[in-house]
Amino acid sequence: MITVEEIKKKVADGKEEALQCLVEAIQSPSPTGSELPMALTMKKWLDKLDIQVDTYEYEKDRPNFIAKWKGSQEGKTFLFNGHMDVFPATETEDPSYNAWSGEIKDGFVYGRGTSDMKGGDCAALMAVKFLKEMGFDPKGSIVLNYVSDEESGGEHGILSLLKDNLIQADFGISMEPSSKDHHTTDLMIGHGGVYPCQVIVYGDGGHAAKPIKAGDKDNKYGGEDAIKKAMKAVAALNKLADEVIAKKPVTEYGQSHMAVTKINAGIAVNNYPRRAEICIDRRYMPNETPESVDAEIIAALEEVKKTDPTFEYEFHNHYEPDTPVFVNDENSEIVKAIDASCEAVCGRKPKHFTKVGGCDVAYIKKAIGGDYPWFGPGTDEIACADEKVSIENYLNCIMVYMATLVQMMG
Repeated sequence: MITVEEIKKKVADGKEEALQCLVEAIQSPSPTGSELPMALTMKKWLDKLDIQVDTYEYEKDRPNFIAKWKGSQEGKTFLFNGHMDVFPATETEDPSYNAWSGEIKDGFVYGRGTSDMKGGDCAALMAVKFLKEMGFDPKGSIVLNYVSDEESGGEHGILSLLKDNLIQADFGISMEPSSKDHHTTDLMIGHGGVYPCQVIVYGDGGHAAKPIKAGDKDNKYGGEDAIKKAMKAVAALNKLADEVIAKKPVTEYGQSHMAVTKINAGIAVNNYPRRAEICIDRRYMPNETPESVDAEIIAALEEVKKTDPTFEYEFHNHYEPDTPVFVNDENSEIVKAIDASCEAVCGRKPKHFTKVGGCDVAYIKKAIGGDYPWFGPGTDEIACADEKVSIENYLNCIMVYMATLVQMMG
């Protein structure tokens, strides 16, 4: 059995190689939709592992990788899941360091995606590389899954892989950033759900050269255009949003909340719009379901109909990919293994926490089951000027991943 001391020595000896992997990843720009440079870099490093690497593209030049290290004995499958795309760097950020520099200074590596989540991507890859070099033979399979399109919902990444039944695992780790500071890494065990909805309302349209009047034979919506109808709907939805905050209990996963975030209407300045689209962002907790959220929104819109019989609407749920509620068992084998490995490597057990956000492993858990907590280098200071990850944090995560694999797959 490989010991923690042997793991620490291996990572210390391989520090420069581990940093080179991360620097090359940072220097490979990969804003969502343009992941190819990062994908080529990751493929180069995956090929060094001498394991099976399968590539899947659901949109040109946006690869997804499933790399499998199969041991000599049958057993369970351990999954590392990470994304290669990053939030775009903008001209307004005024960074001290170029977003794609990968510069190393004062114990940190700088660049877009260091925290979210190229640090985690590279840490998992290096953990596998180092264990392979140490002669570790897993009982079962270890899978490195790197996807495109996470920041935009996963249609061309994890959702398509799951639809094609290409992701199979019993448990694993999301390498998303879970550090509260730049020195200690904690364990994210769950998050609330993200539920985008859309309401379409209709009104009387026409040329703005003359007023719309109620009672005109061509006007069936009470002489009101779609914007006026939308204003009624938005008022009802905002009232519901206030009620959600006031009445829903605050949970360990956060506070349920809802907001109207986008309105589209009209085709020209001199036309009354016949149609308006209202977009809603609803965050829900484990004590709610998408069905209960739907019922609340529809009830609010039906109240508008009671006061305006000409009010017509369509309600569309799942009009964009939604992120399901994500709850991991704190007593699961993988959580206990990470706790023990972190204590052995870092001298402390990670604190368990929850959050409101979302990630790809929520889709994985919903589709195939298993537990996939977040444990990765980097903090919530992401998608910002001078995004960075500490070298200490990065190397510690490599060691914790290695120790966890030895414990669960040895």
